[in-house]
Amino acid sequence: MRPIGIMKVGQHLLFWIVSYLFFILFFGRANRDYQTTIIFASLLFPLAIVTSYFLNYFLIPHFLYKNKTGKFVLFLGYTIVFTLWAELIISMFVFVIVSDFQFYKLDPTSFDMVFLLVGLYFIILAFIAIEQVKRAFDIKKENTRLEKRQLETELKLRESELKVLRAQIHPHFLFNTLNNLYGLTLEKSELAPELVLKLSDLMDYMLYKCNRPKVPLESELNHLKNYMEIERIRYGQHLKIDFRQEGDPSSLEIAPMLLLAFFENAFKHGVSKSIQNPFVQIDLRITGQQFELRILNSRNPLTTQNEDYTQGIGLKNVRKRLELIYPDTHQLEIKPEANTFEIKLQLKLDALSAPQQENLWTN
Repeated sequence: MRPIGIMKVGQHLLFWIVSYLFFILFFGRANRDYQTTIIFASLLFPLAIVTSYFLNYFLIPHFLYKNKTGKFVLFLGYTIVFTLWAELIISMFVFVIVSDFQFYKLDPTSFDMVFLLVGLYFIILAFIAIEQVKRAFDIKKENTRLEKRQLETELKLRESELKVLRAQIHPHFLFNTLNNLYGLTLEKSELAPELVLKLSDLMDYMLYKCNRPKVPLESELNHLKNYMEIERIRYGQHLKIDFRQEGDPSSLEIAPMLLLAFFENAFKHGVSKSIQNPFVQIDLRITGQQFELRILNSRNPLTTQNEDYTQGIGLKNVRKRLELIYPDTHQLEIKPEANTFEIKLQLKLDALSAPQQENLWTN
């Protein structure tokens, strides 16, 4: 038998020993004939045990817990009538056999139905109350365990989903950047070697420096600035880039590659041969742990649909990542207008951990 089973048996045994002593004191208090009272209590004791277990482990779980109130009340009435009848039979037995029809040996209340029921059901109700409290505690404990297991499962699913999303981000970004490089090589631009170096730095960051759930915000912003330099090389004077940053990012951390999709889409859709004076405006503001990003870029006025700007894999990924990583601490607005696209993002970031600070300084 398991230790918990032995403990439960011991608890029940202790309860019934105390209950037996209670019966002797309760029914023998008037005549003080404890020898007769012990016999009466010994005969009544099995009735109390059977009734207690019947009510607690059969009647209540099978009828009361299952909202069969009518049947529960009916069977409870039958149980009370039966126990009263059994108590009267026991009283008669003690009166006839044990006491030999000598009234002075009996408690005057031995045939008082109310008194008999009170004495018996005091113990029965005490047993049921203790067991129901224990049952409620066990149910609460089990619910807590199940909630904890469910939470752990959800966290594992979120981690797995994030890994899948991050795995999609890298090829997507690499595909776009290689397209840029391909365009420069077709034009036989002298800027192609510099673009290769910039791309090498980006790949180094993606492969070796952002394989953690969170990275220093300063490193992430440097990575984005590197990306903007690639776009500046690609488009040259054709594109006006206005980048402004306020606040100190050195004490914060952010999910890696989270903002890249916004930058990519701004350059992808903000530059076109059909757009006169294309531009990309990027404003970053850091206030305490609050991070704000605003990107405004030009758009072809002849375009009547949102194109891939709001439907592409990049923004789908970033929306999902925001929901998973910053479920209650982010606000995202995307405003497609006739001539412009605008993005506004607000994030509450975490403070940079000590190991991340050390890595930032060493790098």
